[in-house]
Amino acid sequence: MAFLEFICPQCGHQSEELVKADGKYPDCPVCGAPLKQKLSGKCYTKCAGKSGHACSGNCSCCGGCK
Repeated sequence: MAFLEFICPQCGHQSEELVKADGKYPDCPVCGAPLKQKLSGKCYTKCAGKSGHACSGNCSCCGGCK
């Protein structure tokens, strides 16, 4: 079990949920759309360097968040 942050791509509602490690995420409690995991943290890529800058949003550099 993991406690993860989620965001709804349809209505923008953010929530924290306790989920199983099976990769199945809950639906948004507001609009019912499938939630996406909200990713945060440091991005360690050839673009950010070893200093670990926050993600710049330039996915062409690192291949994007997964």
